[in-house]
Amino acid sequence: MVTLAKRMAADNTPPLILVGTSAGALNVIGLGGFYDLGLVRAADELARRWGFFRLDDVFGPVNSIVGSGLRYLAQIAGIPVRLPSLLDTDPLRDTLKRMLPWDRLHENIAAGTIGAVAVTATSVATRGTVVFVEKHPDVKLPRYDASRNIRYVETTLDVEHVLASSAVPALFRPVYVSEPPRWSGWYVDGGLLLNTPLKPAIDFGADLLGVVATHPRTWPTGRPCEQLIHTGKPDVFGAAALSMRAMLADRMIEDLRAIERRNEHARVCPEIARQISFIFAGPSLDQAGEIAALADRIFREQFACLRGTQNPSLWALARLIGGEAADRGDLLSFLFFDPTFAREAAELGRAVELVESG
Repeated sequence: MVTLAKRMAADNTPPLILVGTSAGALNVIGLGGFYDLGLVRAADELARRWGFFRLDDVFGPVNSIVGSGLRYLAQIAGIPVRLPSLLDTDPLRDTLKRMLPWDRLHENIAAGTIGAVAVTATSVATRGTVVFVEKHPDVKLPRYDASRNIRYVETTLDVEHVLASSAVPALFRPVYVSEPPRWSGWYVDGGLLLNTPLKPAIDFGADLLGVVATHPRTWPTGRPCEQLIHTGKPDVFGAAALSMRAMLADRMIEDLRAIERRNEHARVCPEIARQISFIFAGPSLDQAGEIAALADRIFREQFACLRGTQNPSLWALARLIGGEAADRGDLLSFLFFDPTFAREAAELGRAVELVESG
């Protein structure tokens, strides 16, 4: 993110619209709130604040995690006990209220320092994507996209919208969004249908996209026997990791390919479609497993010997997540809130090579 921010600032093309989903929702709220500092300083400050997050700031006490396991067993046994999620993220609400610059976000949008900030979530009731948008009056709200069931809803962004956008199904509890009242209801992770929200950015009229991702922009090549990771027999955790990879990466790859195809048509018939450029900031194929390996390594170091007993949440996560190292790392990279991991993951991000559309 910082690398992309520096590039866009150097080119004098700072983004006017910020759209994020899942963990990206936290990022766009932070960037929008610090935008008056300038794009690069805003990205640096956000990366610094990520380093403050700890497991206890995100997940409830160990008894809540163990309790989830007991409720799961009760459901298997036929006992009518409701299990909303495996992990209790109640502490995250207060953490986000404290860590993110909400007042500055609203001030920057009202002043036109940033045109609009939007986060995506998936409606449980409609099974569609809802893009919650806080915008300056000069920015036009996109119309309903019937082809992908995407609705744009103007509101004043709050912590409930970010929680909804990052509520990974089964792992995190669904979130009830109350504002605006016409769109109140239960929501889960926006990445379920739209992980990399390129379509909303295009609908806002963008002709240059800056894409920040933790997965490569292309699919793995070669035969299954030629792959270096994810080659063993998957258990339930491996299947969960596969689902996460598909949810997080595949839609992004499809959208980037669609933009490239659109640009080919635009070069031939510019009167039919405008050309859209993008700068991709994410790992290459040979770097694909680095962040998962980093999460697994730091997790094992934190849990080594007696250190795990000093952090009950870490202990519970260690018992909850199994599977081979690559799968475990994929899941942990999404759940592991730790200063050391955040710092080293940021360094990986600074080392990525930016890829521009052709």
